[in-house]
Amino acid sequence: MFVEQDERRKEESRKRRRMIRRVVMSRLYAARMNHHEFVLQESFKSNTIDPMLPPALSLSSPTPLAEWELQSKIREALGDKLTGQIHVSFLNGRTETIFAHAGAVKQVYIRNHRVPDLNWEHPLIRFGRGTLEIKPMPARAMMFHKIMLEEITPGAPQPAFTNQLRTMFDLTEHNVSPTLFHFQWARAQGFMLAGGKGIPIRHAVLLTQAGAVEGPEALKRMSAWEEARCQFTVQRGDIKNQAWLEVHLNILLEWYCARILNHYGQLTGAVMTQSAVWKIRALANEAGWNVEPLKTEVRDASLFAHAAEAGEAYGKILSMIVGQIEPVIGSALTQGILKQANDATKGVYKTIAENFGLMGKASV
Repeated sequence: MFVEQDERRKEESRKRRRMIRRVVMSRLYAARMNHHEFVLQESFKSNTIDPMLPPALSLSSPTPLAEWELQSKIREALGDKLTGQIHVSFLNGRTETIFAHAGAVKQVYIRNHRVPDLNWEHPLIRFGRGTLEIKPMPARAMMFHKIMLEEITPGAPQPAFTNQLRTMFDLTEHNVSPTLFHFQWARAQGFMLAGGKGIPIRHAVLLTQAGAVEGPEALKRMSAWEEARCQFTVQRGDIKNQAWLEVHLNILLEWYCARILNHYGQLTGAVMTQSAVWKIRALANEAGWNVEPLKTEVRDASLFAHAAEAGEAYGKILSMIVGQIEPVIGSALTQGILKQANDATKGVYKTIAENFGLMGKASV
């Protein structure tokens, strides 16, 4: 009796294994028929001002997809509120890069040229089949990617030891204009932007398979990354492309806000400063800007269509601050604070601030 029961159990086990094998083989066959060889990786989970939103997985399709398949995958990612980069490599050698924030397309490039509108579907219809890569990443990283994308003559990668990075970061503080580093290891990549001489602003992003980190923690982790060697490129800040202009304006906004709010806080206290900061948050939320007000600082990682749009937005923020502090401390003190902030800018920063009229808009 026990022998018969044991035989029945073995036979049932064999049937279950055969059924599982058939299911697995049918799924493998369907995958081959569809030609979709997708590689799924863990997404970057950001602990920054711009937290990662779904989709939870990045996607890479090494097999070329038809135009309708590309559209379907991209729409799906945008519908899932992607914050990140979408890259299509067409079979004719052209490329399309889409930058999106919370599912909204903010910038479209063909090769290294900006598309005047945000019609990302037209290049797919025009160029047809291509491979697809979707990478969730913080908006700050996309700001830096735009600089690299628009660089006509990018510098050659150079080797470095990871333990040298901290010294490299410190040396950039003496540069007159901002400096952007792009580091690549086998299992990570990182960016570090330094504002330059007189503007102690640093922004860093570290992207790994485990997640994305920004700010001081990213700098710390890059300097102590587990791989001993890396390759890096250096971009020197100037006004030769729109992406660099936008980053210059971004640095100016954060610099001006820090100086103005710090002086205002010394005169009125933390409560009044926080009131001004919350007004900035309300304005940014209404306009759809990716701004994070801190105690006496403002951090912005918005993606703008062009530098003029960035200048207009930042002028509104500075005007908002003036509108908050002037009734409290008076016109004379307000103008004195603005003058001190403006006088502290030098070189290309001063030229850009004057050309975009940032302080002029704030003084109105």
